[in-house]
Amino acid sequence: MSDAQQLRLNQLLLEREAQFVRVYDLEQAAARILGEPYPFSRPPLPSDLRRKTKASSRSSASPRHGLRPLEEGETMFRVTYRHFEREFIEEHDTLPALRTLCAAQGARLVILRIETLGPDDAVKALLYASPEPQKSDVPGAVD
Repeated sequence: MSDAQQLRLNQLLLEREAQFVRVYDLEQAAARILGEPYPFSRPPLPSDLRRKTKASSRSSASPRHGLRPLEEGETMFRVTYRHFEREFIEEHDTLPALRTLCAAQGARLVILRIETLGPDDAVKALLYASPEPQKSDVPGAVD
């Protein structure tokens, strides 16, 4: 999410909170007129609704990626993923960043490989390898 989107989202959440405060104040004013608390029921809100996820965008049985903290002699994670039709390789030195990337998987973003690297950038461990072939695994494919 970009900074501008995050800022707009925060503004909308603050406006929403202000409206909830306004509703509460109105309910308190009505209770004063009645001379006793009135059991106002909370109306259903859009955020209460559970939305169905598209079956094509995320599988319910997403594969475990074998994520674990870096062990002694490992300096970072290298993750290879496909976003749309392009393949990317990123290096992360923290597990939360890698978990965020894994959680973002869907129809357009697919994790292909996760490895740990040593101080000399040599692969120390393979944590996950996708069953689908990478471009580099296909003979004649061009990256």
